Amino acid sequence: MSIPLSTRVGGALLAAALLAAPSLTPAQAAAGPVLPPSGGVLYVTNAGSGDVSSLAIGPRGTLRLLGKPVPTGGETPRGIALTPDGATAYVVNSDSDTLSVFRVGAQGALQPDPRIVKTGDEPWGATISPNGRTLYVTNTGVGDATISAYRIGPDGTPTRIGDFKTTSDHPKQTVLSPDGRFLYLSYADTDETADSPPRVVTRFAVRADGTLGPAQDVAKVGPANFGIAISPNGAFVYVTSVEPQHVWGFRRGVDGSLTPVPGSPFPAAEFPVGLKVTPDGQHLYVAGQDSDTDSPPGGLLGFTILADGSLRPTADSPAPTPDHAEVAAVAITLDGRDVFAAVRDTNQVAAFEIGSGGTLKEAPNSPFATGGLSPRSQSIAVRPVPATPR
Repeated sequence: MSIPLSTRVGGALLAAALLAAPSLTPAQAAAGPVLPPSGGVLYVTNAGSGDVSSLAIGPRGTLRLLGKPVPTGGETPRGIALTPDGATAYVVNSDSDTLSVFRVGAQGALQPDPRIVKTGDEPWGATISPNGRTLYVTNTGVGDATISAYRIGPDGTPTRIGDFKTTSDHPKQTVLSPDGRFLYLSYADTDETADSPPRVVTRFAVRADGTLGPAQDVAKVGPANFGIAISPNGAFVYVTSVEPQHVWGFRRGVDGSLTPVPGSPFPAAEFPVGLKVTPDGQHLYVAGQDSDTDSPPGGLLGFTILADGSLRPTADSPAPTPDHAEVAAVAITLDGRDVFAAVRDTNQVAAFEIGSGGTLKEAPNSPFATGGLSPRSQSIAVRPVPATPR
């Protein structure tokens, strides 16, 4: 797994994050300092209880709740995204057709009484552009199937600037290329099975004003693709298929095209949903449901990303989850030291230290209670500001 990043690399990440962040107004600066406490802050949206948990990241991946979960003011919160400066968080409420806009407080906890913004039908995922100026929300409801783009104001206020049709129904998750030029989209419906028709990955060119160009399908994948991730250097794109249980890998061209990597698709756990690439681009972690009877077993799967983008399971993969519970989403600290998985069935976060060769060591006292109920796909995020040294 990822070897801890050097001080030089950490400094480069810090510089990149500061360059990408929009300028702060005095009001923003007063809302809370940029650097979170200790090793950073982890956020978990709780679909069952309608709130968001804020947890301080401590040594060796340990977690501590920063107060009680904060209500979103909506029902079934799912996707969460934060501005590059870590000052504002956006949470979609799928069953309320709303977006909650949170300010981040001095200790990194989300502040109560968020601003509520109307979205399309059944919003699911949220993604922010690398420059922090645009927010994209997937609207997965029947009859909608759009991506809404919002311009982010200096105070974090989102203003809708357009709705863009997708090529298929039930759009789920988006990722942006590191240069912000292309947006990629995966699709999934909860009713899909292994016999359902194949799905596609759709590419949008991002215009200078943050709006999207025409949708273009650039790859075929299996049914029910709830998760999509891109490597930090933009070279590879990975997609999870729940039915059958696969991870699809693609090499990305300079024009945004996708070409399957050797060996794709790769076997994954039962019900693979969330996935994330480490900051150094060396490893991929995939969330799934742990099971004693299925092959391969589930939990948190680790893969080494080879030079050609193909995947090789890590030596200890998969790392089991409590009582074989379903892992819904994955987040990784910016220093590449720790990985977290939201456990839907037990309302917890499983935490691991990333070791040599991509192996995982469970954090002391893991798993940690979120204080909320039922985190689901796209439900977990690390505050996108480099942590202080540990």
